[in-house]
Amino acid sequence: MDRKSTRREQASAETRRLILAAAKELYLEKGYRQAPSRELARRAGVAEGTVFAHFPDKASLLAAALHEDLEQTVGRAVASLPPRDAPCRDRLLHLAGALYAYYAENPELSRALVKESLFLGGDWGERVRDAVLGFVSLVSAIVEEAKAQGEYAPDVDAALAGKAFFAAYYLELVGGLSGPGFDPAQVRNDLEAQIRMWERGLVNG
Repeated sequence: MDRKSTRREQASAETRRLILAAAKELYLEKGYRQAPSRELARRAGVAEGTVFAHFPDKASLLAAALHEDLEQTVGRAVASLPPRDAPCRDRLLHLAGALYAYYAENPELSRALVKESLFLGGDWGERVRDAVLGFVSLVSAIVEEAKAQGEYAPDVDAALAGKAFFAAYYLELVGGLSGPGFDPAQVRNDLEAQIRMWERGLVNG
């Protein structure tokens, strides 16, 4: 790769960084719906067309702006997981609770993210789906560890359990965001009630 190509890539990466920083700042300040693209471009110091040269639409820009935050939230939750001999339920609720707490910091922006990312297309749609699959795989691995500890029956399908947990987690997230206020502790408690119900089948096989 020649120096010109390297400089172009570095300049492009810096432009993306400026756009994402401006988007996050503006969305938090004015809300996703009320944030005009023209002002976003002005804050980033680029032309409005440059914004959409890097991101095909506003929904992709929103997903990109919050992607790193969500990755870091999951990373911190994984790093602080209860030990393997702790109840699997507690370990899963630790993960979910960290994400619920993040979404509770700005419910309006979280509602927009959940709504816009549901059927998001393009590169960022794929990234969102990859993130979901990664989360499901993480949950499945935790369930496998619980099986190895003898907490769950050996014939439990960990992959299916991972999907079931995500479905319950997502249902409670949407339900919480649909109300006038988002109480992460209450949403977590509601998720725990669901887990305790289907956990009986995991124990009995």
